[in-house]
Amino acid sequence: MRKFPISIIIPTLDRGDITLATLKSFEHQTFADFELIALDQTTPPDQQLAAFRTDRYHYRYHHVNQKGLPNARNVAAKLSEAPLLVFVDDDVVPEPDLVSKYVEAFQKSDDSVWVIGGRVHEEGSKIMSERENISGGYITNYGKTLKNFSADSPSECEWVVGCNFAVRKDRYLEVGGFDTNYIGNAMLEDSDFCYRVRSKGGRVIFSPNPQLEHLRAQSGGTRRFKVDYSMYFRGHNTAYFFRKHNKRVFLPIVFFYLNAVALKDLFRKKHSIRAFYSTWKGFMKAFSTKLPD
Repeated sequence: MRKFPISIIIPTLDRGDITLATLKSFEHQTFADFELIALDQTTPPDQQLAAFRTDRYHYRYHHVNQKGLPNARNVAAKLSEAPLLVFVDDDVVPEPDLVSKYVEAFQKSDDSVWVIGGRVHEEGSKIMSERENISGGYITNYGKTLKNFSADSPSECEWVVGCNFAVRKDRYLEVGGFDTNYIGNAMLEDSDFCYRVRSKGGRVIFSPNPQLEHLRAQSGGTRRFKVDYSMYFRGHNTAYFFRKHNKRVFLPIVFFYLNAVALKDLFRKKHSIRAFYSTWKGFMKAFSTKLPD
């Protein structure tokens, strides 16, 4: 099989129509020498994704039974022989020069840059650009993610968002891929990956040049869970992240912060009072989740 200089990786689950639209949107890239790997976790396998064909890029479809975003990313990364991996979500519309901008960004970077994350636009939402005074992503000592992925200037940062970022394949292997202990909605799996990059001396850069629109589909993927139960995953993944990255001293205030989030969303009628139980259960479960060696 021919080796491509860059692989686009799209994990998907229960989003056949949305993912198909995303696959078609990549037909308009100005840089054509790439492969796109769709990693389907749907049961049964999505037939329209399996049958998709295009003459604008090399398309590969692969199905796995195990559900989980970090695992899907890892499986697809192992399938690729490209030196550069680009991870995007299954509900995005890329700018026509997204691929070329990633190629250009790494060509202009020295070997100390392992990860580059691009700009993300979400119509009618400020989730990706809630802090105008920063570029990229950071995490507070109480567990809140601070982010501005619509900034105009490039910057080194703590983490970049999983729906639009690229990594050198050899550095991905050195880090050990994505941690599959981030369960359910997989919150913080991208932050964890970038933290491990930085712990090994690699730099994480936000760049405004590789751009896409994130549609934030409301069903399927990591949003297939009810909001009440999603707090279980948030509680688990946040506590696990703080344990793993030697921030245990902050876990008490993390616990209070998570409960404050649950309370705020209760007042907004986004979930019921059961979300508090889910938060506590997930938080405690994280203490029995085995940390990597």
